[in-house]
Amino acid sequence: MTPAGNGRLVISLTVFVLLAVLVWRTMEPGRFQQLTWLLIGFFAFRTLLTWLRSR
Repeated sequence: MTPAGNGRLVISLTVFVLLAVLVWRTMEPGRFQQLTWLLIGFFAFRTLLTWLRSR
């Protein structure tokens, strides 16, 4: 699994999806849930950009 490989990308995006599902199932709807989703989306976007730059 190289840093530019697809394996790490798939694992990291899967972890982000699992975190988003956990937030959806455990947090009450409101500002904190939306903020958490925004942060998870930001980190997923950064992960994709880093992966694209390393290719």
